[in-house]
Amino acid sequence: MQKKNEKWHRYINTDNVQGAEQTRQDMSLFAMIILAVFVLGGLLVSNHEKYSAFLNGSLASVLGIVIASALIFYLTPFKQPGRIILCIGVLGFNGCLIYSGGSENTALYWVMYYPLIVYSITGPRLGSVFSLAFVTLCITLLYGDNLIPAVYGQVEKSRFILSTLVIIVFSFINEFYRFRSHSIIESVSTDHKHDANTDALTNIPNRRFLESSYFPYLKTNSDVLLPASLIMADIDHFKMINDTYGHEVGDQAIIHAVNVIKKTLRNTDVLCRIGGEEFLICIPQMSLIKASKVAEKIRLSLQETPLVLDDGQVITIKSSFGVSDISSRDDFNTAIKVADDRLYAAKEQGRNRVVSS
Repeated sequence: MQKKNEKWHRYINTDNVQGAEQTRQDMSLFAMIILAVFVLGGLLVSNHEKYSAFLNGSLASVLGIVIASALIFYLTPFKQPGRIILCIGVLGFNGCLIYSGGSENTALYWVMYYPLIVYSITGPRLGSVFSLAFVTLCITLLYGDNLIPAVYGQVEKSRFILSTLVIIVFSFINEFYRFRSHSIIESVSTDHKHDANTDALTNIPNRRFLESSYFPYLKTNSDVLLPASLIMADIDHFKMINDTYGHEVGDQAIIHAVNVIKKTLRNTDVLCRIGGEEFLICIPQMSLIKASKVAEKIRLSLQETPLVLDDGQVITIKSSFGVSDISSRDDFNTAIKVADDRLYAAKEQGRNRVVSS
């Protein structure tokens, strides 16, 4: 039975499934960066003469952090650190606003939506961490003995904390169940993709897998996987097996052939069933000469490992092979045709043989 963690499953294209939630978070981050740059920059330019040196410094610092996090996110592969730096920077800025009171003591009105932002940018887990840190910071500054110069009324402070907790609760519920629903949908969609790319009888990849996943993957990773070789294999006189023993035994013969072939292949090689008794083996990082030797090894293994039925009857399975190579990312269709032509030549020459030229 094919395992879900076998190498070929990694090639199945699930980017459209996995990318939806990532895109949503990225758009939230983008909106946060644009808003922060325009708002903070605008406040600095228009009000720097009215603001205190501390508030101007805080605005300039967080603006720098926002820009730095944007550069890290968009210009480097370190996406998550970019998000985290932004959230930490805004958290520190919120602390500075509460400390100073902001313009006309309106700081609490600006900072209370911080949990909504961090949940949207980072998801339920990190969003909860940042929200807990935010509430702890707010309570410490607002209720500590003479820790800050800003003066807030008791009713104002209690209403702010209560409003913040309400935002946190509903943000967490929204993000948690959004994440859970997305995970379920992603799992179901991925399973459907696996099923659509898997041959039902043998649990190996089918032709759809080659066209929709494997060859596109080779094209985008040609430096790692090319040059490669293809082996087209066909069980000789398979119709005779079906006619003599029945289709159930024919299915057993196909499964038996798959199990024998897989023992000869590496974990990185991909065996596909592309027809009734026809298979295609994709072998990355292997020359035509070496692939021909692999095909000959498979041919001998099949011939020397007969299928033994429940009643003791023995069926010797012989196969013909055509081998071709892939030297560039645009050679796939040509290589398949060449392998198929060479398979036909092997049958024309008497079957049970390998043709590679």
